[in-house]
Amino acid sequence: MQLIDLSQLTQDVDSLEALLDAIDSLWEPLYERMDSTEVLWVIAPNRYHNDRLWPVAMAVADRARKKAGFTLKNTISVHRWSERDSDLDPAYDEILMLVRDKHDYQFYKDEIRVAHVYEGHEWGGKREKGNSAYHDTEVTRYNENGKDPGNVWLEEVRTHSEDQSVDETNPISMPEAVKRLVRVSTTEDEGVHTVGLDSELVEVIEKMDREVSEASFETIPSSEVEA
Repeated sequence: MQLIDLSQLTQDVDSLEALLDAIDSLWEPLYERMDSTEVLWVIAPNRYHNDRLWPVAMAVADRARKKAGFTLKNTISVHRWSERDSDLDPAYDEILMLVRDKHDYQFYKDEIRVAHVYEGHEWGGKREKGNSAYHDTEVTRYNENGKDPGNVWLEEVRTHSEDQSVDETNPISMPEAVKRLVRVSTTEDEGVHTVGLDSELVEVIEKMDREVSEASFETIPSSEVEA
């Protein structure tokens, strides 16, 4: 697994184009040295600066595609209400999921599933099976491992009432999001190669019994990018 964090670099540059230029040398070596099924995650927060919003995530995804042929397979949103300095600051960070082969990549979804909503408390009574909207066949209503967390990652609390009639959702922290990235993309015998992560996020990964290989944007020439 590869993980790049653009959070600090996005704040250090004066324009979106300067950000894209600063990371141009990363894409091709990463693409060439990654395993075919390996996933590259990029924490790419948008930025509001000088009365303009930089669409960092989509610009980075487009540059990675043009420079090295990466495919944007998915995006994850992580809210950060408490960290905003003004109402015009973006309310969430985006995490890009980039792959070499869109048909064959490591993604262990069962590792990050969350509790089902209203299981056993459905309108009209408990139903463990239902009809598929696509194939007109009977299907199991609930995956035994939990439900897909979707693209907007939140902490979901359903313990306020016995029948789950009262729900609460809260933002998750970036360290918690990184835990999910590691669980969904690696096994314990695999390493995590990072660029630009702060010490807090590195420590989070190390506590999950993954070996971390660190690099910074200043010290990683294109010839030394490792898979």
